[in-house]
Amino acid sequence: MRRQKAQQRDAELQKMRQLQQQDQRAQEEAAAAIPEKVAQRMGQRMLTFVGLPLFLWLGSFVGFWYMATYRDLEFQPALVATTTIVLLAVSLLGITYSVMSTSWDEDRVDEDGGLLGVQEFQRNVGNLQDGLARSKENAILRDKMMTSGPPPPSATKKTAMSLQDKLQDELE
Repeated sequence: MRRQKAQQRDAELQKMRQLQQQDQRAQEEAAAAIPEKVAQRMGQRMLTFVGLPLFLWLGSFVGFWYMATYRDLEFQPALVATTTIVLLAVSLLGITYSVMSTSWDEDRVDEDGGLLGVQEFQRNVGNLQDGLARSKENAILRDKMMTSGPPPPSATKKTAMSLQDKLQDELE
């Protein structure tokens, strides 16, 4: 039983060290940015999934105005509002779908991911869920690190500092 607890504690300490190493790498490296190829693919998808509904949205305004001004047709304001709001909402959803249906892998040969990108959308949603799960695990680990008492030996100098030293360091 002691051995199991020691192994669990060692595994937890190992995870904490890995998390600290990840944090250090993230601080040393430049902020993560979307690679140029991926951004271009997203832009191409946005032309379709955002541009078309926005064009229809603007066209609906012009169409309602033309029909009311030159054809003497009357429309209920609720019809005009509903039509334009629905088209605007579809356009806003198109932004998300454009990003999520694009391959996030810069070196991927199959750049398109298909006409609609359904498979890429499913893959990217899975990646997002995995990332959120990792973030939750990391938050739990960070909480344990903060409440577990003395820091592990691999802790950085800043975490081993007293509160007074930290405040003094931040003021400088």
